[in-house]
Amino acid sequence: MSGHLTPLAVSLVIVVAWAVALAVLTARPEPFVAALPIVLVLGLATRRRAPALTVTHEISAARVIEGEAVTVTVTVQAPASVPFVEVLDAVPAACAPGAGRPRALLALAAGGSASLRYDLHAGRGAHGLGTVAIRARDRWGLRAWDSVHTDRKVVRVYPRAVPLRSLPRPVQTHSSVGDYVSPVLGEGIEPGDVRRFAPGDRLRLVNWRASLRLGTLYVTQHHRERNAAVVLMLDTLAQAGPAGDDTLDHSVRAVASLATAYLARKDRVGLLTYGGTIDWVRPATGALQYARIADTLLRADVVFTYVSKDLAFVPPRVLPPRAMVLAVTPLLDARFATAALDLAARGFDLAVLMVSPVDVTRRMLRGAPAERLACRLWELERRASFDRFRRHGIAVMEWRPSDPLEPVLAAHGRRRRPRVAG
Repeated sequence: MSGHLTPLAVSLVIVVAWAVALAVLTARPEPFVAALPIVLVLGLATRRRAPALTVTHEISAARVIEGEAVTVTVTVQAPASVPFVEVLDAVPAACAPGAGRPRALLALAAGGSASLRYDLHAGRGAHGLGTVAIRARDRWGLRAWDSVHTDRKVVRVYPRAVPLRSLPRPVQTHSSVGDYVSPVLGEGIEPGDVRRFAPGDRLRLVNWRASLRLGTLYVTQHHRERNAAVVLMLDTLAQAGPAGDDTLDHSVRAVASLATAYLARKDRVGLLTYGGTIDWVRPATGALQYARIADTLLRADVVFTYVSKDLAFVPPRVLPPRAMVLAVTPLLDARFATAALDLAARGFDLAVLMVSPVDVTRRMLRGAPAERLACRLWELERRASFDRFRRHGIAVMEWRPSDPLEPVLAAHGRRRRPRVAG
């Protein structure tokens, strides 16, 4: 710990200097005698050693979901008594303290300890914690010792996913087992046709009710269950709205919700972030796949660039030929529309979920007539731009973040083209 005199000690030193100067100028000892106790106190203060403090920084969880609080506990221990210990825990700019405060003034007894505890609310992303500034003072407040304790910890805040039941259904499916019923008959649980028993049929497939009624053996055929490959394409070229409630945050939450729902249907789900940098997660199934997608969404951010990224550099395994691509975008940058149309021209089953920047911006305004008119004109202009996608046969869903996502997806599912079985 580095020691230094406090402003009070500096003021006393100035007083002593003036007293000595006055004693010399007046040739009288009284000013020096009056300042002698102050000199003794300053001498004792400068001889005191720095206290040996042990700082422990703990967090309640390293991985949380948006909206959940992280409890931070800072504990200070000392073998000798320290009358005043000021503790300040550095809080990242994207975090906001909840219950409690990240700053406290503690008093430590010999061999004792004291703790500082507070709750922290953070937005999506990875936030570094563990930098604690310590300042100890002596009993008279004349000398202070400063130190910085660093025990780096990273709190990862993942986007909150809402449960979805109605999802855009893929046009093409794959031969792996899933939740989509195929018109092709075979192994499955969904009853299909009833036909006569043939050599080689399993006895467990015999329809005993039909067999007893018709006097000969009949078997029940079932529809096969198939899964699909779904690639979620996230637009990170531009964003609109306040921090923590902008279009990118809503887009990330929508992608997390869609990934959770499709993985629950045993689909192979992948992720492609298209922006200043391109990042991807290859389509796969299982709980581990959602962890990969969530980690990629954690670092999704807008990176400014004038360069248009070419999807031809994306590995073919990231964009399987029969995959359904679901693009989530506020459509603020024309380069994303060009990339989406390129995917449609290459034969991908493409659907677009538009996150309305008008709805997000409107909540920031005061509601003046001119502002309402500007938002209305902006909304009409955006709807006219949707025709460019519809002319290419691309389904477009417009979602206002102030409304639930489920009805938007359900309405799109009813207009979806019939599936082609794999």
